[in-house]
Amino acid sequence: MSYVRPSERFTVMSSHLPQVTDKSEKFKGRIRTYPGLILFLLIVGVAAGLIVYGGVQARRDRDEAAKRYNDFIFYKRKIRDGGVNEEGDLVSDDGQVGNPLKYPDMGCELPNYLSKGGKIVAVSKNGTQVTIGIKGTNWFGMETSLRIPYGLWENSENGTSAYEIAAFLSRNNFNSVRLPLSIANILSNKAPEKNLINMATNRAINLKTYISMIQSIIKVLGYRRISVLLSLHTLTPQASGGAWYSEKLGISEKDYFNAVDKLTSSLCSSKYWNIVGVDLKNEPYESSWGGEAPDWHRGATLIGNRVVSDCKNWLAFVEGINSQHTITLQGKTDTYYDWWGGGLQKAKQLPVELKVQNKVVYAPHYYTTAVNPAWYFYGGGTFGPSGVYTDYIELDNATLYSNVADTMYDMFGYLVDETENAVLLGEFGGLYEKDAHPRKTTQRTIDATIQVMMKKGYCGGYMWSLNPESAYQFNPADTGGKFTEGLLEDDWLTPNKVFIRALEAMDGLKDLKRFPCFHEEIDSISTED
Repeated sequence: MSYVRPSERFTVMSSHLPQVTDKSEKFKGRIRTYPGLILFLLIVGVAAGLIVYGGVQARRDRDEAAKRYNDFIFYKRKIRDGGVNEEGDLVSDDGQVGNPLKYPDMGCELPNYLSKGGKIVAVSKNGTQVTIGIKGTNWFGMETSLRIPYGLWENSENGTSAYEIAAFLSRNNFNSVRLPLSIANILSNKAPEKNLINMATNRAINLKTYISMIQSIIKVLGYRRISVLLSLHTLTPQASGGAWYSEKLGISEKDYFNAVDKLTSSLCSSKYWNIVGVDLKNEPYESSWGGEAPDWHRGATLIGNRVVSDCKNWLAFVEGINSQHTITLQGKTDTYYDWWGGGLQKAKQLPVELKVQNKVVYAPHYYTTAVNPAWYFYGGGTFGPSGVYTDYIELDNATLYSNVADTMYDMFGYLVDETENAVLLGEFGGLYEKDAHPRKTTQRTIDATIQVMMKKGYCGGYMWSLNPESAYQFNPADTGGKFTEGLLEDDWLTPNKVFIRALEAMDGLKDLKRFPCFHEEIDSISTED
């Protein structure tokens, strides 16, 4: 869009002075020249005034046009949930809205985050304590070979900006984001794929290295007082790995420790005050708990100590493993497998204990039929090829809730009652709006999961995921394939209103609030802020 500044042209017609004659030597001839001079000066004055006025008006018109243009560009990338941020929007010196060149220094100290009394607590240097519940989401992409969080490719058809994603999450009461990372990406520290980020609308993002990209995203979220959980998600961009090391994938235990050291040395400071901790390994499904190698109890202890030794302020989030168990539900005894990352049955007898106290948060995963049609979600059926569950019978709400509550308790929920550690769901979710069950079993399972979380005293959880690319394998139980759904629709601009409304139940978490910014120059802060 171009702007033409109006030009003002003023033509002053010259006045012919009277002819000088012999008689005009008298003073009356001089007096006769005054009207012309006065008229000339008047015309010049008016012209000058009009020029000044025109210039001022043109400047105002130009500024107003620029403002309208900047507002148009901002609203073009705004996620269309209809909400308004209480803090307003950042306006840069050049007039751009919601697209700062640099985020302001928040002036917050890095709190000492603790896990005690079954709660997550932020403690300031002066001893002020704020208990925090977590309504979180996962935002993936940085664990891939692209090395970027998805959705930042704003163009004429889809995509938005990091600023707007943070604003959208804040408007909908999300106060934490789990960022999946790759060990190989941390170690190589290569620059992200620049072509998939619109730098014109993400000007504050530093794409020099992988670490600088992480730092940028943390600052964007910190501006809205949204915390970040760093998830050591995959060993390589191509493979997750079922343990924290893999000879096949070329990642040794030493490599893993080096990656942890890189994160703590780069991110453990007040600049990144909103990092709550590290998820020590995503879904170590090939590991044991206190058994043969790879022993995840040993691994979590080693990695956790590495984290809190280098950054005493952070928490260590520990997931479970995957193994087979027996359970009786509705009078029926049968076997089941943990959800990957969900098996914490041995954590009470053999807890993860670190050198620094009050640092372990248990962060198991719990899913739905969209990932695997577990028998306990139904009143009967037959397992077929590729894991489909045919001739399934959908349960009533009360029975489905009971089965969800009992299986959650058996896998990890007992820790809420029997330990002092905080417990939250590191991942939960599945298809919601797109659930194809006649009686919406997948949808109702998510509802039941949230209800258990709220009633039983969990600290909250991180739904999977913000990304519309989130892929699932079953919809409904008897149909395999690839089905996608996230908190945002495919254009990254349209909210999944049905899913968002379902997650509003988490707004009732007792201690849900924005993460506290303990200003370093201020002695105290209201615990209600």
